Amino acid sequence: MNMRALRVMKVLFKRDFLYSLYSFGYYVALFASFFVSSFILKNFLDSIGEEDILVSAYPLNYPLYITLVIISLYLVIISGISISREREQGTLEVLFYGPVTSGSFLWGKYFKDLCLGIVALGFTAVYFYLVSAFTNIGFTMGLVKALIMSIFLISCVVSFGLFISTLTGRIRSSVLALVAVLGSFLAIQFAYNALLGFEKESLSVPMLYVRQAMSYVFRGISWISPFAYLSRGLDSVVLENPLLYLANIVYALVYSLIFMFLSVYVMSKKGVKA
Repeated sequence: MNMRALRVMKVLFKRDFLYSLYSFGYYVALFASFFVSSFILKNFLDSIGEEDILVSAYPLNYPLYITLVIISLYLVIISGISISREREQGTLEVLFYGPVTSGSFLWGKYFKDLCLGIVALGFTAVYFYLVSAFTNIGFTMGLVKALIMSIFLISCVVSFGLFISTLTGRIRSSVLALVAVLGSFLAIQFAYNALLGFEKESLSVPMLYVRQAMSYVFRGISWISPFAYLSRGLDSVVLENPLLYLANIVYALVYSLIFMFLSVYVMSKKGVKA
């Protein structure tokens, strides 16, 4: 990428970042994530009060996971509609009459959404620090590692959302595509977990084959779904395995690069018109 493309990317980044940062929806998503986490924390503290015992090395990790899921859902949606919205409004075609290329445009969008995620993580860190101060639940090093890992997991979510957006021409089709893809991932995961709940001896032979086939599909999805990287990344923090922690960061970076290069390729082939 040459200096001219970098300048274009910087201009696009600044334009979209400030617009999104001052938007009402961004803070609604943050408030919703903290509200749900507070509800979970309240139940958690109530259970401690009833049983008068706490055995957990990472008491804030599950509320953090829920917070990250809600923030990630918001980011994947705004990434998923960011290109189709400009394509539908015609601004994308106008931009490409200038020095804008598919690469500079998409990488500008990527860094904009990634920085929005990092700002959201900053608010999240402050929120959990205050929770820790008011409840005496430890703000552990594990939580800090989980927050650092979250930067790379948000990168996966953003690159996946941008890829979906390059495939679609309108906002409605982008949203429907995201709902269909993410819904399929969740449905397969739910079905596979349900089949795992049965004893092997209680299943008929055809159902055993179905369960085996589902296990292969589930393994494949675990490398495609950005939310699978979220679960694996946070699991590596709980397992306290430094090599696994670093491996998940590398996986997330590779995932993001693959989907960004695919996005640039698809957009170059598809063009800018809706």
